[in-house]
Amino acid sequence: MERLLPRPFASNGGWLSLLLPLALAISYLHSHTTTPACSSSDAVHRYLIVIALGTCLRTLCFLLSSAWALNWLFNLLPAFVTSACLALQPETTWITSLIGGFLITTLYQHVYISVMRALPKTFSFGEAAILVQGLVLFLLNATSRIYALFALQAKPITDFGQLNAIMQSALICLLTVCVLLALLPVLRQPLPFYLLIGLLLVAVTCAPVTQPLPLIALLNFILRDQKRLIVIVFYIILVALTGATVSWQLGNSTQANTRVRKIFHLLIVLVFVPGLVYQCALLYIATGVAFAVFVVLELFRLLQMPPFGNTLVAAFESFKDVKDAGQLALTPFCLLIGCSLPIWLTCCPCGQSDNPSLLMLLSGVLAVGVGDTAASVVGSKYGRNKWSNSTRSVEGTLAFVVSILLSVWFLELGGILDLTQGQWFATVFAALNAALVEAFTDQVDNLVLPLVFYILVGLA
Repeated sequence: MERLLPRPFASNGGWLSLLLPLALAISYLHSHTTTPACSSSDAVHRYLIVIALGTCLRTLCFLLSSAWALNWLFNLLPAFVTSACLALQPETTWITSLIGGFLITTLYQHVYISVMRALPKTFSFGEAAILVQGLVLFLLNATSRIYALFALQAKPITDFGQLNAIMQSALICLLTVCVLLALLPVLRQPLPFYLLIGLLLVAVTCAPVTQPLPLIALLNFILRDQKRLIVIVFYIILVALTGATVSWQLGNSTQANTRVRKIFHLLIVLVFVPGLVYQCALLYIATGVAFAVFVVLELFRLLQMPPFGNTLVAAFESFKDVKDAGQLALTPFCLLIGCSLPIWLTCCPCGQSDNPSLLMLLSGVLAVGVGDTAASVVGSKYGRNKWSNSTRSVEGTLAFVVSILLSVWFLELGGILDLTQGQWFATVFAALNAALVEAFTDQVDNLVLPLVFYILVGLA
């Protein structure tokens, strides 16, 4: 751990490794009480919870190992605990559980250390844990889906099932491209790079994961509903506004302040709220497309690939936050991931027209898009009373809580939410605790706050 360089001016954030296991457990419990139709994915969900717990334990043991004499015990403990929990599942044997537990925790540890070494000063130890946990869980979940597609010939028939298959196969192809670029420097030249991106587009649109092929399935899905086309046009307008904001800021030749950066938070609210309410499946695939576009643009920037590389470098320098200390554009990635995580973690997020999980699905938007934005704007302009041991103001924290509660109230007045007394109590409790986390944490709040809010509102 001595050779690893975490993000400066941040604590190790080891507690963040607990968030994904807790969020998956809350999602599992919530799906059993409100969405029994998701029971078909029970086994996969249980395995993911166990693996998340194992990777969490692996992270904590890694952070504590240098302070203990029995390092060998700390190296073996996560694998044994993961294997024991896997063996408790009715679908596995002790042998497969033992092999699986050791392989998964070893894979996680290797990827975790590789990420910290490859991207120095980019993540705290806890932030890296969340992202690598998410990567390992995604790979295992996607592998099980692909096995069902090809080995069991279980082709998805619902719109959401098809979109899920398309998104998972596309992200696996994108991950393969990133690994190839990391391992083979020859691919970082313009001609091989563009050929690789072209192959990626072909693989994404023509992979036999749906019937018809993904490109045709996507076009059929989009053109089938006029409201869907209207939402897509609205999204295109928001993308144009985002581009105009970036161009305007670059024209100013000054560093973007906090209030300018929060424009992107408001734009993401405008994307997620109508999408979740009216076109959940469309929003789900849109989050995958947006994430893939972010990754490709980041590749252009990091490799300074013509003709967009220099412009993207200038945009990053203009909008970078104090937490963007490493090579990676951390905060915009975390903004998208934080708002999308509730949708990605929830079982069958788009399975019903009257979605009982809507409040949980809005966790990222409420915590980051509404609460954090209000706290930053009010705190920077009117904050006079600072919290002890924090740069955040009491006024900003109050704005965080009030803005979330007002937003939920307006959504309920508009008939979009229908909360019980218990859900209202959980919302108030979640808003208060997320506000305190925002005030005192030195971790990337775009990533942390949505998970904290999701876990707490899911307790209702």
